[in-house]
Amino acid sequence: MASGVRLNIIGRPIFAADGTVSGFVTIYHDVTAEKRHEEELEAKNNELLQAKQLAEAASLAKGQFLSNMSHEIRTPLNCVIGMAYLALKTELDPRQRDYLEKIRFAGEHVLGIIDDILDISKIEAGKLEIQHIDFSLDHVMQTLTTVVAPKAASRKLELVFDLDPALPPTLVGDPLRLGQVLINYTNNAIKFSEQGRIEIRVRQQAGDGHGCLLRFEVSDQGIGLSQAEMAKLFVSFQQADTSTTREYGGTGLGLAICKELAQLMGGDVGVDSQQGVGSTFWFTARLGVSDKTVSMLINQLSDAAAELLASAHTSAATVALKVARILLVEDNVFNQQIAREMLEEVGAAVCIASNGVEALELLRQTQFDCVLMDLQMPQMDGLEATRRIRADPQLARLPVLAMTATATIDTRARCIEAGMNGFISKPIQPGLMRQTIANWLPQGALLTAPPEPRLPAAVVEVESAPCGGAAAIDFSVLATLFDDDLPKVRKFAVKFLHSAQAGVRDMEEALARGEMQTLRDLGHRVKSSARSAGAFGMAELCWKLEQLAPGDAGSEAACAQRLVAQLRESLEQVAAQIMRNTDDAV
Repeated sequence: MASGVRLNIIGRPIFAADGTVSGFVTIYHDVTAEKRHEEELEAKNNELLQAKQLAEAASLAKGQFLSNMSHEIRTPLNCVIGMAYLALKTELDPRQRDYLEKIRFAGEHVLGIIDDILDISKIEAGKLEIQHIDFSLDHVMQTLTTVVAPKAASRKLELVFDLDPALPPTLVGDPLRLGQVLINYTNNAIKFSEQGRIEIRVRQQAGDGHGCLLRFEVSDQGIGLSQAEMAKLFVSFQQADTSTTREYGGTGLGLAICKELAQLMGGDVGVDSQQGVGSTFWFTARLGVSDKTVSMLINQLSDAAAELLASAHTSAATVALKVARILLVEDNVFNQQIAREMLEEVGAAVCIASNGVEALELLRQTQFDCVLMDLQMPQMDGLEATRRIRADPQLARLPVLAMTATATIDTRARCIEAGMNGFISKPIQPGLMRQTIANWLPQGALLTAPPEPRLPAAVVEVESAPCGGAAAIDFSVLATLFDDDLPKVRKFAVKFLHSAQAGVRDMEEALARGEMQTLRDLGHRVKSSARSAGAFGMAELCWKLEQLAPGDAGSEAACAQRLVAQLRESLEQVAAQIMRNTDDAV
């Protein structure tokens, strides 16, 4: 209607007695307001839909920006940290070494800030997940001590722990994130303290047999905070006072991450402080209570760690790396140099391609044992190159490891989807890179390897020489593990010997009691530590003991007795070799 008035008209006929229509009744209902309201609602819904679409697009753009930013910053950082690492391996005077160590430290500090930014983005996107695993709080505190004690000692600060004796011995939760909050709190306490002590307290506020609420506190005797300053804490990119950034450094991200992590763990955060007296930062977390004992957790962690070290640091893996033919696909010339020198340092043969096209051409011409593939490259990126490698039947089983500065979950998922086997993050950590490559090298690399003089004879022929004579323990394994730090090699060898002696005594006692399953379990446990230490003859005998097939009582016991006797002989030769090569009395 011209006036803008809207009417809802309802008409009904009136019938006469003879059935004819004698008239009409018409009802006019003004629905102008209702229609206008409906239109406004529809317009609002359209606005909200558009806003939602814009927000999703902005979130996607933010994620892509953070991914690109991470890559763009990590790439030059890889050069800074990597070149410093390589330079530190050369002959230097004390002043040069001091400069390079500070360059490397500063680079790793910047890397930590980038990781904080990525943590915030993951939290905001709802992609940061909290684990629920069995752990010991003592282990979290030991890790905390390892990280912060040197910093506290350098400032002459006393580090004190006060744990409630009623705390459950084993818990269920995320020990890594728990430790992350504690490390952040304690580092801040150390940073803002000139004297006094740092106290870490843990109390149980509530709990039963299935779960508990724990309160963690970190107190210092530092500069303290005013009420106005405390109000600015736990907010992203804010600090209590901008002057602290100039004097002490920092981005203000750490406490914001702590708050988010505590809330993800079902808790909260807070601070009590007084200027010039000190501060107490606290957080709470809801954790489960595990029915596992601490000893069970230790055994579980020890076995897992030993197996991992065995797979990465055995002499066989070292030989494989020494003769491995590796194709490095990387467009940045500095990153090429860093990765190449790190690999050639352990004897690997490295060939370089600057993009996916060059890589595919080289793969058609030459046989390689492994490909290290950057992602962002001109002409053809790493993902497309990997897809083409997987499409070629002759190359389908070739290990391809992503090596990139884009360290996000989405990137890892795309790497796996393209057919990559693993992921090496930049800046490169030399030990982790070598370990990852060694784990993926094909067995063929071992078959073509030249004989290694230090490889124990026990690996080749256990029956005739169960302990390998003079090579009862291969010290090169421990030397590789501890970067040729001889005092550490000797210390760990003696520690292994004490553990192995106790293990073999337990085996002999279990054999005397006729407990075959206990004997198998002990074989598994000693095997892992023997492999890690390079006592391959002992490890092989332990493996046979672990795999001992059940039979009639007499034959099973006789076979077990023979293996335990060989283990005792092997242990004695290992002990003799360790004593000849260490100054420690065993």
